[in-house]
Amino acid sequence: MEIFMVIFILLVSIVLYHHLGYPLLLRLLKPELASQPQDKATDNTAVNTDELPTIAILMCVYNEQAHISEKLHNLASLLYPTTKFDIHVYFDGCTDNSFDLAQKAQASLFDQQVNCFFHVNPDNQGKIKGINTLINIARSQYDILLFSDVSALLSIDALNKIANQFEDPDVTVTTGLYTLDEAATNEQKGYWQYQNKLKQMESERGAVIGVPGAMFAMRSDHAFELENGTINDDFVLSMRAMQSGGKAVIDKDIVIYELDSDQQAQDYARRVRLGAGNWQQIKSLMSLLNPRLGWTFINFFSHKVLRGVMPLILAAIYITVFCAAILIHAPWAILISTGIITIHSIDFIKRLFNVQKKIPIVDKVIYIINSYFMALLGIIKYEFGSFNKPWRRVNTLSKQKFPVVRVIKRVIDIIGSIVGLVLVLPILLTTAIVIKSTSKGPVLFKQFRVGESTDTFVSLFNVYKFRSMVVDAEAVSGAVWASKDDPRITPVGRFIRKTRIDELPQLWNVLRGDMSLIGPRPERPIFYGKLEKEIPYFCQRTYGIKPGISGLAQVMNGYDETLEDARNKIGWDYAYVLSLSSPMSWLKMEISILTKTFIVVFTGKGQ
Repeated sequence: MEIFMVIFILLVSIVLYHHLGYPLLLRLLKPELASQPQDKATDNTAVNTDELPTIAILMCVYNEQAHISEKLHNLASLLYPTTKFDIHVYFDGCTDNSFDLAQKAQASLFDQQVNCFFHVNPDNQGKIKGINTLINIARSQYDILLFSDVSALLSIDALNKIANQFEDPDVTVTTGLYTLDEAATNEQKGYWQYQNKLKQMESERGAVIGVPGAMFAMRSDHAFELENGTINDDFVLSMRAMQSGGKAVIDKDIVIYELDSDQQAQDYARRVRLGAGNWQQIKSLMSLLNPRLGWTFINFFSHKVLRGVMPLILAAIYITVFCAAILIHAPWAILISTGIITIHSIDFIKRLFNVQKKIPIVDKVIYIINSYFMALLGIIKYEFGSFNKPWRRVNTLSKQKFPVVRVIKRVIDIIGSIVGLVLVLPILLTTAIVIKSTSKGPVLFKQFRVGESTDTFVSLFNVYKFRSMVVDAEAVSGAVWASKDDPRITPVGRFIRKTRIDELPQLWNVLRGDMSLIGPRPERPIFYGKLEKEIPYFCQRTYGIKPGISGLAQVMNGYDETLEDARNKIGWDYAYVLSLSSPMSWLKMEISILTKTFIVVFTGKGQ
């Protein structure tokens, strides 16, 4: 049995255990159900109010004008003595009408004798800052801390049910069943149905791994501040509360109804963040990988650790299959790679032509695969520090130009860069050896470039290329454009520039998300001031779009040698951006650029 097949079987076994074996294990080892706590608190007159625990409902708000009023009125209607719960709302630099609407609702709550306290930060400093502030305010004053999202409504007896659960002294964290709005996609609903079933089985062991951020409650003495940069705050808070051995359970009678419904592009944007968060959790909660914690250890490893590394495992499966198919022509690998290409082709065609017809099994498989690849992107972005920014709502992040084309384009970039790196690996190694043996200096050359820009941010990144010039080529001349007979270019450099081999390391930039396979050329910051002064709207060429390894301007004009070359290219760059307004026009443009790129490479028309 060849090594590729052994690796493939091992990787697939891990996937099958995580998705099928672990739920089956929970089902087979299902314990006898303990008697449920009596609903002593459901009827407020049935118990002494003084015996009920005090509850603080904590919410962080950033631009939630669509839901803030409804949320506050929902909390005020909960069947729990108003003297036993308070609402604390942290406003994190809101720029919409959230605070004004909340003030109007607050007056109504006051009439109902519901205490609602506001804590306002004029600057947007991030959700973690808000959570830590609320924890410090409430931890010493209340028995239970309940964290909730503004967009999630709670069933009317939620606080009663929570109080009942905490009558068990071993229960540290509790939550309910997360229910999506009807407008959510079938794939998202299917995902949460699976998650709810899994969490209910984990709950029977007292070890629910991960709670919905929409609503969860914990004993106040188990709530601790989060480190700056924490991504999935709900998971980290709940799991740290369990580190001392406490139980986390689900009360299936508590309904958490999510008002927000993400479009597919928004859901994938959320998957990027969740992927980064899952990866961060594995690093920060290694203490849970302690067999002494029993089912908490088993569930954490089987559920969250494997979920966190699953994007890497999926990528490894793809690489293994395509390598086996291309390098040794293994029949099993050819068959599987054909199936992979077919599935992604169906997804591509459906998105390109906006096909609404459902193919149930195929759609579910595509959703799972795409979600994992978005999570892989999240892991990569996390490792390169892309999540050290204040929080933003996913549906505001995705309101960008041409969202459908952008999602398809990013998926193609990820798959294309992975496959490309595998296919050109022999060329990369050969080129590296030749450069190292023929001239002094490093094999790779990195240079600061300007990336995608938005209304508030311009990204900068290091582009990677094979070194084609002598070391310290600009030590004397300073930053200048290269020319056709530039004496700084080495003999090997001249060849790799003509064939564009020097650009191949940029496939790593594409995988990281710095660049796209196709887009405007990434310019050097040092030239930007002069170019913007001489060429009107030059800086707008990368507005809302990543620069590319190849592009319309590159294949039509080649390398920039003068200011006039840059001026001529600007028209091509804008022509490409305009093509993104329609999936069909973009597809035609993309195919045209790819064709011209291959012509440039194989005819040696590079500089």
